[in-house]
Amino acid sequence: MSMYQYLTIYICWVLWCFVTFFMSKHGKRNTYSILLLLFLILLPYKIIVMDLPLNVSFFLLLLYSFFSIVNSKLSFKKYFSILIISYLYAIYFIWRITSPILNDFSFIIIAVISGFLLVQIASRSTYQQITILIAGVSFGHFFYSLICRSYYLQYTINDTHFFSILFSILLLIAIQHSWEFLITKIENVVKMLEFKKRWNS
Repeated sequence: MSMYQYLTIYICWVLWCFVTFFMSKHGKRNTYSILLLLFLILLPYKIIVMDLPLNVSFFLLLLYSFFSIVNSKLSFKKYFSILIISYLYAIYFIWRITSPILNDFSFIIIAVISGFLLVQIASRSTYQQITILIAGVSFGHFFYSLICRSYYLQYTINDTHFFSILFSILLLIAIQHSWEFLITKIENVVKMLEFKKRWNS
């Protein structure tokens, strides 16, 4: 296993801890928790779809993306954001093939920062950000894989980079969500103390 594969597993495990212990009980906590565990279990396996070898964990993310965007009933702007992220992802990876001027670390860091900023612009809702990100990046990687397959560049398809980028952005979103949740809790405690102080005075 490469360093980035270990990094993906580590980030996924940290994400599972965030989801399980820090995410609010309502919403999609159980869904995210189960999905992350399935991802870790299925990561080593591959299947063949339309003569294209796909990682089983990636295929799971594709299925989740499809069903989540169908059930979420997003606005046209959100669907357009998914399309833009998919397009930019494919273009970014194709650019890496034609102009390999970045090392792996710089390539991933730029993608993570850009992706995080894009989902912040796309939506203010954490759940919608997660849906837009997973769908956009997963579809983008699938399009990129099809393009590489069409030009016999299968060896350039790097699922490890895809996983590293996706889960790094998800971790940033989780940290942001946890920080905002913590700040809200602190503000509520401060307001409660101020109310008690006024009541006692």
